[in-house]
Amino acid sequence: MLLFTTDGELANRLTHPSYEIEREYAVRVFGTVDDALLASLCLGVELEDGTAAFTRIHDAGGQGRNHWYHVVLNEGRHREVRRLWESQGVQVSRLIRLRFGPVELGRDTRPGNWRELNSTELHQLYQSVNLPPPGPPRAGKESPARPLKPSRRRRG
Repeated sequence: MLLFTTDGELANRLTHPSYEIEREYAVRVFGTVDDALLASLCLGVELEDGTAAFTRIHDAGGQGRNHWYHVVLNEGRHREVRRLWESQGVQVSRLIRLRFGPVELGRDTRPGNWRELNSTELHQLYQSVNLPPPGPPRAGKESPARPLKPSRRRRG
């Protein structure tokens, strides 16, 4: 799940650690995971860029050594989910962002597909970072959205 915006202030607040915007992931891990390991991931693990921890971990099922967990973080450092699990000797074999703040991916959204946020989601997203929601577009001030075209390189 990726969020795209042209609002620089919104983007800054969504990514800045001081706003503690929750990110939820579905993680399939390969390895042995016990309650002590899960507890240490919630208490905090020292990584090369400081201490990191999951806010919540929920067992989402699985069989054998492949097991799914839903984890929640309040920040988004580089590859933080993978690094937390790997610090405990557990390999991440699949990782899917399910939620970014109040916006959920939804089960019907497949890889490579996209959708626009509805007005409720947009308002919730702005409220989550203490910004006033955008008003309706002003007539004549904005061009209609167009799909991006691949660039053509000129030769010679």
